[in-house]
Amino acid sequence: MMEAGSQNPVHVVPVRNRLLRLIPQNELSAVLSRSEAVRILPRQILHHWRLPMEYVYFLERGLVSVSARVEHDRFVEAWLIGSEGMIGAPLVLTEIDQSPPHRRVVQVSGTALRMSAREFLSMLPELPNLKRILLRYIDVVLLQTSQSGVCNAVHSLKQRLARWLLVASNALEDDKLPLTHEVLSHLLGVRRASVTECLEVLEKDGLIHSSRGLVSILDSRALQRVSCTCFDTIAREYRRQLNPEE
Repeated sequence: MMEAGSQNPVHVVPVRNRLLRLIPQNELSAVLSRSEAVRILPRQILHHWRLPMEYVYFLERGLVSVSARVEHDRFVEAWLIGSEGMIGAPLVLTEIDQSPPHRRVVQVSGTALRMSAREFLSMLPELPNLKRILLRYIDVVLLQTSQSGVCNAVHSLKQRLARWLLVASNALEDDKLPLTHEVLSHLLGVRRASVTECLEVLEKDGLIHSSRGLVSILDSRALQRVSCTCFDTIAREYRRQLNPEE
Protein backbone atom coordinates (compact mmCIF):
# COMPACT_ATOMS: atom_id res chain seq x y z
CA MET A 1 0.00 0.00 0.00
CA MET A 2 1.17 3.58 -0.54
CA GLU A 3 0.31 7.10 0.49
CA ALA A 4 -1.91 9.10 -1.87
CA GLY A 5 0.28 10.74 -4.48
CA SER A 6 3.11 8.18 -4.32
CA GLN A 7 4.26 6.66 -7.61
CA ASN A 8 5.55 3.39 -6.17
CA PRO A 9 3.84 0.24 -7.50
CA VAL A 10 1.48 -1.67 -5.23
CA HIS A 11 -0.03 -5.12 -5.13
CA VAL A 12 -3.81 -4.88 -5.53
CA VAL A 13 -5.63 -7.38 -3.32
CA PRO A 14 -9.16 -8.68 -4.06
CA VAL A 15 -11.55 -5.76 -3.90
CA ARG A 16 -13.57 -4.94 -0.81
CA ASN A 17 -15.55 -2.14 -2.45
CA ARG A 18 -19.13 -3.35 -2.62
CA LEU A 19 -19.93 -1.61 -5.91
CA LEU A 20 -16.98 -3.12 -7.74
CA ARG A 21 -17.92 -6.55 -6.42
CA LEU A 22 -21.19 -6.32 -8.37
CA ILE A 23 -19.64 -5.95 -11.83
CA PRO A 24 -18.37 -8.78 -14.10
CA GLN A 25 -14.72 -9.80 -14.03
CA ASN A 26 -13.83 -8.22 -17.39
CA GLU A 27 -15.03 -4.80 -16.24
CA LEU A 28 -13.43 -5.20 -12.82
CA SER A 29 -10.12 -6.05 -14.48
CA ALA A 30 -10.39 -2.90 -16.59
CA VAL A 31 -11.00 -0.75 -13.51
CA LEU A 32 -8.15 -2.34 -11.55
CA SER A 33 -5.73 -1.97 -14.45
CA ARG A 34 -6.23 1.81 -14.41
CA SER A 35 -6.41 2.30 -10.64
CA GLU A 36 -3.87 2.60 -7.87
CA ALA A 37 -4.28 1.56 -4.25
CA VAL A 38 -3.85 4.49 -1.87
CA ARG A 39 -4.11 5.07 1.84
CA ILE A 40 -6.53 7.75 3.07
CA LEU A 41 -5.97 9.54 6.37
CA PRO A 42 -8.25 11.42 8.82
CA ARG A 43 -8.91 15.06 7.88
CA GLN A 44 -7.47 14.49 4.40
CA ILE A 45 -9.52 16.45 1.86
CA LEU A 46 -10.11 14.28 -1.20
CA HIS A 47 -11.99 16.99 -3.02
CA HIS A 48 -12.17 20.70 -2.21
CA TRP A 49 -15.37 22.69 -2.51
CA ARG A 50 -15.95 24.04 -6.04
CA LEU A 51 -12.62 22.88 -7.44
CA PRO A 52 -12.18 20.44 -10.33
CA MET A 53 -12.43 16.80 -9.30
CA GLU A 54 -9.03 15.29 -10.13
CA TYR A 55 -9.70 11.73 -8.95
CA VAL A 56 -12.47 9.27 -8.25
CA TYR A 57 -12.13 6.85 -5.34
CA PHE A 58 -13.68 3.44 -4.74
CA LEU A 59 -13.38 3.05 -0.97
CA GLU A 60 -12.12 -0.27 0.35
CA ARG A 61 -11.95 0.72 4.01
CA GLY A 62 -12.59 3.95 5.86
CA LEU A 63 -15.24 6.64 6.03
CA VAL A 64 -15.60 9.86 4.05
CA SER A 65 -18.13 12.63 4.63
CA VAL A 66 -19.49 14.77 1.83
CA SER A 67 -20.24 18.20 3.29
CA ALA A 68 -22.22 21.18 2.05
CA ARG A 69 -21.04 24.73 2.70
CA VAL A 70 -23.52 26.56 4.95
CA GLU A 71 -21.40 29.57 5.91
CA HIS A 72 -18.10 31.10 4.84
CA ASP A 73 -15.95 28.59 6.75
CA ARG A 74 -18.56 26.10 7.99
CA PHE A 75 -19.55 22.81 6.38
CA VAL A 76 -22.25 20.32 7.45
CA GLU A 77 -22.41 16.73 6.27
CA ALA A 78 -24.80 15.87 3.44
CA TRP A 79 -24.03 12.15 3.15
CA LEU A 80 -21.50 9.45 4.09
CA ILE A 81 -19.37 7.16 1.93
CA GLY A 82 -17.78 3.89 2.95
CA SER A 83 -16.96 0.66 1.18
CA GLU A 84 -20.52 0.63 -0.17
CA GLY A 85 -19.87 3.65 -2.38
CA MET A 86 -17.56 5.81 -4.45
CA ILE A 87 -16.30 9.37 -4.51
CA GLY A 88 -16.93 11.04 -7.84
CA ALA A 89 -20.62 10.35 -8.41
CA PRO A 90 -21.28 13.76 -10.08
CA LEU A 91 -19.02 12.72 -12.96
CA VAL A 92 -21.28 9.75 -13.68
CA LEU A 93 -24.24 12.06 -14.22
CA THR A 94 -22.60 14.81 -16.26
CA GLU A 95 -19.79 12.83 -17.93
CA ILE A 96 -17.70 16.00 -18.05
CA ASP A 97 -14.92 17.31 -15.86
CA GLN A 98 -16.62 19.66 -13.43
CA SER A 99 -16.31 21.35 -10.04
CA PRO A 100 -18.95 19.88 -7.68
CA PRO A 101 -20.15 22.22 -4.87
CA HIS A 102 -19.35 19.88 -1.96
CA ARG A 103 -16.28 18.99 0.04
CA ARG A 104 -15.16 15.39 0.61
CA VAL A 105 -13.16 14.77 3.79
CA VAL A 106 -11.82 11.54 5.30
CA GLN A 107 -13.23 10.93 8.79
CA VAL A 108 -11.89 7.41 9.39
CA SER A 109 -8.63 6.24 7.84
CA GLY A 110 -8.55 3.39 5.37
CA THR A 111 -7.69 2.48 1.80
CA ALA A 112 -9.17 3.14 -1.62
CA LEU A 113 -8.70 2.43 -5.30
CA ARG A 114 -7.98 5.75 -6.99
CA MET A 115 -8.31 6.67 -10.66
CA SER A 116 -7.89 10.00 -12.41
CA ALA A 117 -11.21 11.66 -13.26
CA ARG A 118 -10.15 11.96 -16.89
CA GLU A 119 -9.33 8.25 -17.09
CA PHE A 120 -12.62 7.39 -15.40
CA LEU A 121 -14.63 9.48 -17.87
CA SER A 122 -12.84 7.99 -20.86
CA MET A 123 -13.47 4.40 -19.79
CA LEU A 124 -17.02 4.69 -18.41
CA PRO A 125 -18.77 4.28 -21.82
CA GLU A 126 -16.92 0.97 -22.22
CA LEU A 127 -18.24 -0.37 -18.90
CA PRO A 128 -22.06 -0.54 -19.10
CA ASN A 129 -22.46 -2.73 -16.01
CA LEU A 130 -20.36 -0.41 -13.86
CA LYS A 131 -22.33 2.61 -15.08
CA ARG A 132 -25.62 0.88 -14.30
CA ILE A 133 -24.44 0.01 -10.77
CA LEU A 134 -23.17 3.55 -10.19
CA LEU A 135 -26.49 5.05 -11.28
CA ARG A 136 -28.25 2.79 -8.80
CA TYR A 137 -25.82 3.91 -6.12
CA ILE A 138 -26.55 7.56 -6.94
CA ASP A 139 -30.26 6.82 -6.51
CA VAL A 140 -29.44 5.50 -3.02
CA VAL A 141 -27.45 8.66 -2.25
CA LEU A 142 -30.38 10.85 -3.32
CA LEU A 143 -32.65 8.92 -0.98
CA GLN A 144 -30.12 9.12 1.85
CA THR A 145 -29.69 12.89 1.52
CA SER A 146 -33.41 13.64 1.22
CA GLN A 147 -34.35 11.33 4.11
CA SER A 148 -31.58 12.76 6.28
CA GLY A 149 -32.80 16.28 5.49
CA VAL A 150 -36.32 15.40 6.58
CA CYS A 151 -34.98 13.65 9.67
CA ASN A 152 -32.89 16.68 10.63
CA ALA A 153 -35.96 18.90 10.28
CA VAL A 154 -38.46 16.94 12.35
CA HIS A 155 -36.69 14.45 14.63
CA SER A 156 -34.82 14.91 17.88
CA LEU A 157 -31.03 15.04 18.06
CA LYS A 158 -31.06 11.70 19.88
CA GLN A 159 -32.90 10.08 16.95
CA ARG A 160 -30.69 11.81 14.38
CA LEU A 161 -27.51 10.75 16.17
CA ALA A 162 -28.72 7.14 16.40
CA ARG A 163 -29.52 7.16 12.68
CA TRP A 164 -26.11 8.64 11.85
CA LEU A 165 -24.25 6.05 13.94
CA LEU A 166 -26.10 3.22 12.20
CA VAL A 167 -25.46 4.60 8.70
CA ALA A 168 -21.78 5.12 9.58
CA SER A 169 -21.52 1.58 10.97
CA ASN A 170 -22.97 0.13 7.75
CA ALA A 171 -20.65 2.22 5.60
CA LEU A 172 -17.61 1.30 7.67
CA GLU A 173 -18.72 -2.34 8.14
CA ASP A 174 -17.75 -2.06 11.78
CA ASP A 175 -19.53 -1.42 15.08
CA LYS A 176 -16.53 0.57 16.34
CA LEU A 177 -16.47 4.16 15.07
CA PRO A 178 -13.21 6.00 15.82
CA LEU A 179 -14.72 9.48 16.02
CA THR A 180 -14.58 12.20 18.66
CA HIS A 181 -17.56 14.10 20.04
CA GLU A 182 -16.22 17.23 18.38
CA VAL A 183 -16.12 15.61 14.94
CA LEU A 184 -19.66 14.29 15.40
CA SER A 185 -20.88 17.76 16.37
CA HIS A 186 -19.34 19.29 13.23
CA LEU A 187 -20.81 16.60 10.99
CA LEU A 188 -24.28 16.97 12.48
CA GLY A 189 -24.10 20.75 12.68
CA VAL A 190 -24.89 20.95 16.41
CA ARG A 191 -23.12 21.88 19.64
CA ARG A 192 -20.54 19.44 21.01
CA ALA A 193 -22.21 19.52 24.43
CA SER A 194 -25.48 18.37 22.84
CA VAL A 195 -23.75 15.42 21.16
CA THR A 196 -22.05 14.45 24.42
CA GLU A 197 -25.36 14.59 26.28
CA CYS A 198 -27.08 12.35 23.72
CA LEU A 199 -24.22 9.87 23.73
CA GLU A 200 -24.39 9.69 27.51
CA VAL A 201 -28.11 8.86 27.31
CA LEU A 202 -27.50 6.14 24.70
CA GLU A 203 -24.68 4.73 26.80
CA LYS A 204 -26.80 4.73 29.95
CA ASP A 205 -29.41 2.73 28.04
CA GLY A 206 -26.77 0.16 27.10
CA LEU A 207 -26.90 0.87 23.34
CA ILE A 208 -23.36 2.20 22.89
CA HIS A 209 -20.09 2.67 24.72
CA SER A 210 -18.31 5.99 24.28
CA SER A 211 -14.66 6.50 25.16
CA ARG A 212 -12.06 9.01 24.07
CA GLY A 213 -12.13 9.08 20.27
CA LEU A 214 -14.26 5.94 19.93
CA VAL A 215 -17.98 5.15 19.85
CA SER A 216 -18.86 1.44 19.94
CA ILE A 217 -22.36 0.20 19.08
CA LEU A 218 -23.35 -2.50 21.57
CA ASP A 219 -26.97 -3.16 20.53
CA SER A 220 -27.71 -2.19 16.95
CA ARG A 221 -31.30 -3.44 17.03
CA ALA A 222 -32.16 -1.31 20.02
CA LEU A 223 -30.35 1.63 18.43
CA GLN A 224 -32.53 1.21 15.34
CA ARG A 225 -35.63 1.53 17.50
CA VAL A 226 -34.28 4.80 18.88
CA SER A 227 -33.39 6.18 15.46
CA CYS A 228 -36.97 6.42 14.14
CA THR A 229 -37.83 4.93 10.72
CA CYS A 230 -35.32 6.99 8.74
CA PHE A 231 -32.47 4.49 9.03
CA ASP A 232 -34.75 1.63 7.95
CA THR A 233 -35.80 3.65 4.89
CA ILE A 234 -32.19 4.30 3.89
CA ALA A 235 -31.06 0.72 4.49
CA ARG A 236 -34.06 -0.71 2.63
CA GLU A 237 -33.33 1.43 -0.45
CA TYR A 238 -29.73 0.26 -0.51
CA ARG A 239 -30.86 -3.36 -0.41
CA ARG A 240 -33.46 -2.74 -3.10
CA GLN A 241 -31.02 -1.10 -5.49
CA LEU A 242 -27.78 -2.98 -4.83
CA ASN A 243 -28.67 -6.23 -3.06
CA PRO A 244 -31.81 -7.35 -4.93
CA GLU A 245 -31.30 -11.00 -3.96
CA GLU A 246 -32.07 -10.05 -0.35
